[in-house]
Amino acid sequence: MPDQVIATASGVFFLRNLSDVRFYPTKSPLQEKLLKSSPRLYLLDGSSYIYRAYYGIRELATSGGMPTNAILGFTRLLLDLLQEHRPDYLAVVLDCPREETFRRALYPAYKAQRDAVPVDLVPQLPYIRQMLAALNIPALEAPGFEADDVIATLARTYAAQGIDVTIVSGDKDLLQIASDQITLLDTMKGKRSGVQEVRDRFGVSPELVADVLGLAGDTSDNIPGVPGIGEKTAIGLVQRFGSLEEVLKWRSLVGSKKRREALATYAEQARLSKRLATVRYDVPLEIPLIELTRQSPRLPALLPLLRELEFTALELAFTPPPAGVVEIYSDGSGRDSGPGGYGVILRYGELEKELSGFEPSATSQRMELIAAIRGLEALNGRKRVRLYSDSQYLVRGMSEWLPGWVRNGRLETPDALANQDLWQQLATLGSKHQVHWEWVRGHAGHPFNERCDKLAKRAAEAGILATVAITREEAVPLPAAPVYHAPVAIRVDSEFATDADGQLQLC
Repeated sequence: MPDQVIATASGVFFLRNLSDVRFYPTKSPLQEKLLKSSPRLYLLDGSSYIYRAYYGIRELATSGGMPTNAILGFTRLLLDLLQEHRPDYLAVVLDCPREETFRRALYPAYKAQRDAVPVDLVPQLPYIRQMLAALNIPALEAPGFEADDVIATLARTYAAQGIDVTIVSGDKDLLQIASDQITLLDTMKGKRSGVQEVRDRFGVSPELVADVLGLAGDTSDNIPGVPGIGEKTAIGLVQRFGSLEEVLKWRSLVGSKKRREALATYAEQARLSKRLATVRYDVPLEIPLIELTRQSPRLPALLPLLRELEFTALELAFTPPPAGVVEIYSDGSGRDSGPGGYGVILRYGELEKELSGFEPSATSQRMELIAAIRGLEALNGRKRVRLYSDSQYLVRGMSEWLPGWVRNGRLETPDALANQDLWQQLATLGSKHQVHWEWVRGHAGHPFNERCDKLAKRAAEAGILATVAITREEAVPLPAAPVYHAPVAIRVDSEFATDADGQLQLC
């Protein structure tokens, strides 16, 4: 679905898929960048995220005793990234053994303090590579270099071609490559960093981060720096003199005698430390951008792998619906007489479509019904449908209560039912298809229910932001909540086309 823009006098709301709304003041550089809609490449620091996954989930193994915590955690992190950000291009970059890198050759103590790979992580690493191959995601590495160097080389190369590059990592060393076209995303903290955020963190522009680290060192990588000079002091020195070399050149002007002596004694160690901290942009790795295009998983390889690892929920997420059946997962989010959102996922064969939207005033029950209506509206022609919801109100209403309402006339009698307008629409839409209504337990790890819940909540939050801002701009009060809503209109962008033989197309 195309992005939408809501304009006001003081700025614009930029909407992507009706579930992501942010307000940008007029003349914001980020606003200009988003409106250009450049292709987006995401480069994920794979080794870092493998360790995050390993320590984030513990004591997980197959029935045969094979540890799987890192595999599952890493796969979930990766799938969340794909669903949240939907990059056009994607690659996972892995480290080669640190003993084989040029930095270890320069300084044998580099990262020497780090523990060996945990024993129960070692057998999981080949499976992570299998998972990436089955998900059709390139895994990149370069002998002699670290992942940071590969990421920096590719990021600069593609940014020069007009691609918006996002580095997915929490490693502060990579902040030195931030630019107008390159940002860093720490998904664990939900923080995105560009040039300004680097200045806020280090007090200098990105290209001088390595100068700061050269003076202050980096205990996480066992980079020595200059003894007695911490990060705060290093930042002040680089700000004052302009670079590490200028600090060393004009060290006689440094106020503290102890620091002057340290800079003189450890000048070469500072230069070495900067070299160790500086990422390389010359890794001999030429990869055409088209090879990083986001692709569909290789299901014949993926499903047996998920089954072997006993990842039941993920196997369910990737198993296509039965032939000729459309699966609809729906969920609503709302409060009594407050704003609400809905999220819907439709699946047909290996194709999938998400829908989401916002109601300025709706109860939780109404949003559950609206979610199902939106899913059924999107179908063309008569279909065999399995509609899943965590709302017993919806599922029991359509599968148990509706026939009785029809028989005793309550469905058509004014004011005989709560949410009568929506039940009437559901009855009409349900009669057009062969629908099986099924309840799923909410918030219990079901992959599609969890996704629909996120879509609904984000749509509600986005709608609230847009409504409040536009109301402030135009000084128009929100309308009072009506007793009954008008019938939910069919959105043009939620309809699917059909191919020549009338089959549903979800993309």
